[in-house]
Amino acid sequence: MKPLFLLLSFFLSIMSYSQTVEIPDKNFEKALIDLKIDSDQTVNGKILKSDVLKVVFLDISGKKIKNLKGIEAFTSLIFLDCSNNPLTYLDISQNIGLTAFSVISIM
Repeated sequence: MKPLFLLLSFFLSIMSYSQTVEIPDKNFEKALIDLKIDSDQTVNGKILKSDVLKVVFLDISGKKIKNLKGIEAFTSLIFLDCSNNPLTYLDISQNIGLTAFSVISIM
């Protein structure tokens, strides 16, 4: 019985992990909460994939964000303004629909 419980726990943890996107920068996640994108409204280092897939327009300028890890999951994104942030990490290679992008004045 114990091995079955452990196996079930393992699969449930994999399923729940695959339904979230890691957002390690607290300021990035706070900006998503302020914009009503992060539905759990909690700074916990993750956001639901279903939340990010809906986002087409994202203005997170001037939010003191250093790391945009997780932005690659925003695959419906067309517009991104991340200007006036002290960015050290940004990977938009998966955001193939992105047509408008601003990173002016990276601090």
